[in-house]
Amino acid sequence: MAAADGGGAIARPVLVFALLAFFLGATVLIATVLGLVTRAARPEERIRRRLSFYTLSGRQARLESQVEQRGVLGSNPISRSAVGLAERVTQRQGLGEAIDARLEAASLPMRTPEWLVVHIGCAVGLSLLLLAISGGSLAATIAGLLLGLAGPWMFIIVRENRRENAFLSQLPDTLQMLAGSLQAGYSLPQALDTVVREGTPPMSVEFNRALVESRLGMPVEDALEGIGRRMSSQDFSWVVMAVRIQRDVGGNLAELLTTVADTLRERERLRRQVKVLSAEGRLSGWILGGLPVVFFLYLAVANPSYLAPMWNSGLGIVMIVMAVVLLAVGGFWLTRVVKVEV
Repeated sequence: MAAADGGGAIARPVLVFALLAFFLGATVLIATVLGLVTRAARPEERIRRRLSFYTLSGRQARLESQVEQRGVLGSNPISRSAVGLAERVTQRQGLGEAIDARLEAASLPMRTPEWLVVHIGCAVGLSLLLLAISGGSLAATIAGLLLGLAGPWMFIIVRENRRENAFLSQLPDTLQMLAGSLQAGYSLPQALDTVVREGTPPMSVEFNRALVESRLGMPVEDALEGIGRRMSSQDFSWVVMAVRIQRDVGGNLAELLTTVADTLRERERLRRQVKVLSAEGRLSGWILGGLPVVFFLYLAVANPSYLAPMWNSGLGIVMIVMAVVLLAVGGFWLTRVVKVEV
């Protein structure tokens, strides 16, 4: 009985501290969200959105202005200090370009230091939340930390995939629009401007950037090639290659774009058909890969003592390592089986 009381006395301060930290983090998160909502209604923000049409990208390049320096997380002293520290870390480690490219591909209006602050906040907040719910379980805290570290990257990957799929689905109609504009007597930059005015994101945003880059002196083919790199689209890279060849040797560019649009439309139809046929395998992979992780998190929160032998014995640690390795190998094998290149 004394041991139990001692354990409860030890767990109670930990639980109180975790609850206080969680509520503090929730307060900061709510304040940040309210700041973003109120910021969108400010006059300078409306002006910035109007001027963003003429910038190099929809999310704007890094401008040395007061609006840009405020950042997504606001201009309060805490956020400025955290972003400044993260910026020094990214400059020292050389992570800025790689993470900026991922954020740009996912169309997230954030800089690398801001993303690192949000990332660390998610990891710490989720680990403290599971610590409070489980009553001081170390396994739940570690699981929450790992989930908080992996969750934001999964969010970026999902955003990238959705944006790339939307780009591919809009590509045939966009090429048909370009061909129609060229047949009507427009030049190629004028045809690009037609796509910007009449298209929808992400196509209009990417073509807006290419159009502005061409107006600043970059060759049109190089500006279009940048779209293919940012969207990781091999189909669009082939389109740019065809445009380069046509501008070198001559020919009817409108007819060429019409033929390419028909080909890409058939490829998109075949890609969707393959996606439908492989839907069952992909769903099975998600269920088989996620079920052990979800069940482990449930046990770590609901009954931590059930998992205690896995941490307190050498055999349990070996079993955990083997389970993680086998789960990773099985998940990789399932993704290779259901993935069909079109």
